[in-house]
Amino acid sequence: MEYITEEKFNRTKYPKEDICFKWAMIIGIPMAILSLVILGSFTFILIYVVSLILLYWIVLLVSKMELVGNAVRVSESNFPEIFDIYNEVRQSLSYKKEIQIYVIEGGTVNAFLTKFFRVEYIILNSELVKDMIDNDFKRTQLKWFIARFIGSIKAKHFRLEILRLTLEYAEKLKVLNVFLLPYERATQYTGDNMGMLVTKDVEQSIIAFNKLMVGNDLASKIRFEGIIEQGKDLKRSYLFSFIARAFSSHPHLVSRYLNLLAYARKEFPEQFEAYIAAFDNETKYTLFRVLPDYD
Repeated sequence: MEYITEEKFNRTKYPKEDICFKWAMIIGIPMAILSLVILGSFTFILIYVVSLILLYWIVLLVSKMELVGNAVRVSESNFPEIFDIYNEVRQSLSYKKEIQIYVIEGGTVNAFLTKFFRVEYIILNSELVKDMIDNDFKRTQLKWFIARFIGSIKAKHFRLEILRLTLEYAEKLKVLNVFLLPYERATQYTGDNMGMLVTKDVEQSIIAFNKLMVGNDLASKIRFEGIIEQGKDLKRSYLFSFIARAFSSHPHLVSRYLNLLAYARKEFPEQFEAYIAAFDNETKYTLFRVLPDYD
C-alpha cells in the first residue's frame, strides 16, 4: 500500500482555505468576543459558553448511544468490506486514532462526520452502503466518502467548531457566522480533494460525487456538459450565488464538482485529460473558464 506523504496531503488544500482561516481568526473571532462582551459581563459569557459546550457534548454522547442501540457498527463482523476500506484509508493517511463508523437505515446517498472534542464518528446511510460494496469500482467510491472525513479530521478542520457553535446559539450574534463559514466551506472542498487523493481514481471519485448529488439511480444520467453550464451560470451571477451560500457551511454542489475537476487537473493530469477527452472543444473551453485556479 502506498502511503501518502505530508507534501501530497497538503497539496489537497483548497487555495482559499488559509486566507479564509486567517479572515476568521483576525476579524471573526475578535468581533465575536467584542460582541459577547458588549452583550454581557465576562462571568455571564464564561458560564454561557461553558454550559453550551457541556450541553452539546452531552447531546453528542447521547446521540452516539442512540447509534449504538439502533444502528450497526462497522467491524470485522459487520460490514467487513467497509471495515477493510476504513483501515486502508487510515493506513494511507498514517492516521492512527480509531474512528467508529455506523450504518443507519436511510434512503439517501450520504454520509456524515460528527466530531467534538473526543467524540467522533462517521455515519453512513444504508442506501450508500447498499450500492457501494458490490464490486471494486464501487468500493473505490465508498473509499472516497470515508477518506474525505478521515482526511478532514487529520487536517484539523474543526478548529473553529466551538466558536461557531456559540454564535449559532446566540440569536443576536448569528450574523457573525459570515466571517467563520467561508473557512468551513473551504474545508469541504479540501475534504473532497482528500478523497480523490486516497482513491487515486478521478472517474470513480466523480461518480461517487454524482451519487451524492442525485442518488444512486440517477447518477448515471448526469451529463458533464450540463454541470459545466450550471457552473458558468454560477460564475456569471457570482454576487447572488455568494449571497445564497453566505450563511451555509457547505458550498454549492456544482462548485464542489468543479473543484474536484480542478484538483484532478493539478494532481492527476493524465486521468483528467482522459476524462474530458470525449467532449467537444466548446465544452472544454467553457470548463477551463469555470474551473477554480489551483496554480
